[in-house]
Amino acid sequence: MNVNYVKSGRGFHRQGIFAILPPMLNPPKDPAPAGPEKGLIHGRKDRAELSLLSLALPMYLENLFRTTLQSVDVFMLSSYSDKAVAAVGLISNFSFFLFILYNVVAIGSSILISQHLGAGQQKQANTAALSAYVMGTGFALIISLGLGFSAGSILKLYSLEDEVYTYARQYLTIFGFGSVFLAFGIIQGSILRSYGYAKEVMAASMIANVVNVIGNAVSIYGLFGLPVFGVPGVAVSTVGSHAVSCVIVAFRIRAHKDIHIPLKHIAGIPRSFFNKMLKIGIPSAGENLSYNMYQMIITGLIALSGTAALTANVYVLTIARFVFMPAMSIGFAVQIKAGYLAGAGHFDEAKKKVFLYTALGYGISAVLVSVLYLLKRPVMGIFTHDQDILNIAYLLITIAVFREIGRVTNIIVIPALKGTGDVIFPVIIGIIFQWCVGAGGAFLSVYVFDAAYIGIWLAMAADEWLRSIIMLMRWSGGAWKKKRLIDVEEE
Repeated sequence: MNVNYVKSGRGFHRQGIFAILPPMLNPPKDPAPAGPEKGLIHGRKDRAELSLLSLALPMYLENLFRTTLQSVDVFMLSSYSDKAVAAVGLISNFSFFLFILYNVVAIGSSILISQHLGAGQQKQANTAALSAYVMGTGFALIISLGLGFSAGSILKLYSLEDEVYTYARQYLTIFGFGSVFLAFGIIQGSILRSYGYAKEVMAASMIANVVNVIGNAVSIYGLFGLPVFGVPGVAVSTVGSHAVSCVIVAFRIRAHKDIHIPLKHIAGIPRSFFNKMLKIGIPSAGENLSYNMYQMIITGLIALSGTAALTANVYVLTIARFVFMPAMSIGFAVQIKAGYLAGAGHFDEAKKKVFLYTALGYGISAVLVSVLYLLKRPVMGIFTHDQDILNIAYLLITIAVFREIGRVTNIIVIPALKGTGDVIFPVIIGIIFQWCVGAGGAFLSVYVFDAAYIGIWLAMAADEWLRSIIMLMRWSGGAWKKKRLIDVEEE
């Protein structure tokens, strides 16, 4: 079948049936444009002017789809065994830790690639992508082999029932050895997004998640006459879905002419590329790790108020995830766009647009949290009819109206700062305020003022608002303009 290509502002696109059903595997290469822009399907102008929607919407849909299917996973596993749910829930802590480790490379490479592309330095952007592959391979091999071989020893550190331990060991062993696919999926996804192809990462993620759900259904319910594989089957399904996503994204990277991974130059990668990626990735990963430890402390303090308070906290946080998810997706997109603009030296444009995007985030979050507040009774009625839990949840949702608006600045402006190369400042401020204002205020609320869960949530809201004011001042002050990672004279 003949395939026709037409050129638009975003490169070359196929006509005919392929416009509706684009092949995900072994796709044809995009034809290279003629003239001085050869090898630059998206030049500086095209990339810097990519609409926020084209980057943020796919990320939002990807996160929404993943979150929904994760809930389906838990539901299916609960029908197999509550102890299996406990075991897999325990392993989720390990998977999150791996996600943070692999994001050291992903975040660093994403920002570095974005800045080089913004400056029109295609060769350096491709070298940065190659550097991500090399460093990611090293990380993945060491971590996956270590986790797979030591799964049993690690789990013996926990006081687990024999059945829970068996399930957890089976899952962690398989997941550990297969986490190499998780690593490559994360790193390749960050590369593809940095080049402006967020929709393709979204499509790969959705396909992989559907594969995971089908695999879990087969393993748990014994579909198609197959035996019930249980937890080992669920683990294989998870690893298999990561492998599917990894392969699809690899083919999509190969399909684009402007993404050329120069493997023959693997031995000549300048050390500066690795140093810059670690300079960005390590502090960012440290901040993520600190934030999640902070949340664990907060959860422990709320648990002191009783089961009703802890349950209400879980429900409200689950609902709140859908409130801040759009603003978080905007933040991910803003990080890439800020990298483009900083790389091109268009600082005034970057400053103006980030303020505009932050205002957009405020508007969306304000609408969503207001709807949640007005519909809090029917929404909470979906989860429980326990009046004690409901009364606490209503109070937390009221505080969430204040907290979520303050959170918007942090999940949009902080990624913008990082996109320009200004990483250390937001990380240090984040860690200080999370622990001194958030956790410190929570401890005072429980042990001094006897304010329990109300005081804890107010402390978290204060942390978000104080940090948001500082981040706005940082962005407005323009110190980030001197933090660019690239040398514009390199090309």
